[in-house]
Amino acid sequence: MKKKKIMLIVNPCAGRKMGQKISDRVVEWFHEGGADCELFITGKRGDGTEFVLIDGGSFDIIACMGGDGTLNEVVNGVLKSGLDTPLGYIPAGSTNDFANSVNISMDPQQAVKDIIACHTETIDAGRLDEKYFSYVASFGAFTKASYNTPQSMKNVIGRLSYFIEGAMDLSDIHSQHKVVKANGETFEGDYIFGAISNSMTIGGVVKYNDSEVDISDEKLEMLLIKKPERISDLCSLIHSIAHKEYKGNPYIDFCRSDEFVVKSDSATDWSLDGELGKGKKNSTISCVKNKINFIRHIK
Repeated sequence: MKKKKIMLIVNPCAGRKMGQKISDRVVEWFHEGGADCELFITGKRGDGTEFVLIDGGSFDIIACMGGDGTLNEVVNGVLKSGLDTPLGYIPAGSTNDFANSVNISMDPQQAVKDIIACHTETIDAGRLDEKYFSYVASFGAFTKASYNTPQSMKNVIGRLSYFIEGAMDLSDIHSQHKVVKANGETFEGDYIFGAISNSMTIGGVVKYNDSEVDISDEKLEMLLIKKPERISDLCSLIHSIAHKEYKGNPYIDFCRSDEFVVKSDSATDWSLDGELGKGKKNSTISCVKNKINFIRHIK
């Protein structure tokens, strides 16, 4: 029986440098499971995408070990190259929002077994103009922190680091005027945060009900938050987010669609899965429908 050829892309700095610590052991697990595994180590931003574009077509499975940013790079490589190769993920980051949204084992050895078994589900991704994202495009409060926070701080205290870094910028948080058209509706306001996602959770803080998110339904979810005017408004906003009540609050705009046309007063920097995505004054965010053959854990 032919052995599966697996491309393993590892970010050695993600999380608490777990990729650096156990990458050799992970390769051994693949070999012990009857697969051939070739290791690719990232050294700078963008390497994950380049590895897939150059060599991805030579493998039966493409897998990556790192955080959401590593997965973002690999997803961009897969989609830009037009490959339908199964994609596996070994979570090793600080937040792992995507892994928490889909059925992926957080145990590296079990994740390796799942990748070898290769039970796939075709899922959606997102696209901001020319760049893809695996689960979220966001702007505003705290999103700059996701790509500005030093890796060393992320490694030590995980997702709390984003909020510490973001809190340093609270005095600089300003609302951004945007007009968003989706599903024949127009949403307009001065927003301090916005996220268009295909995920059950964003940053471990924004969480959706199971009935609101299906990662394969050819839709993305939009959440826009306006700046509260009074303390009572802030309390109401916090209550709505904590209780996953995104409809009916005057400071929250929520909808689901396969495309969002976003118009801004000035060019907007987006966070794409925690990585910086330079935006324009006007951008289109769309659902990339059923394009990723993602490997899931089967109980």
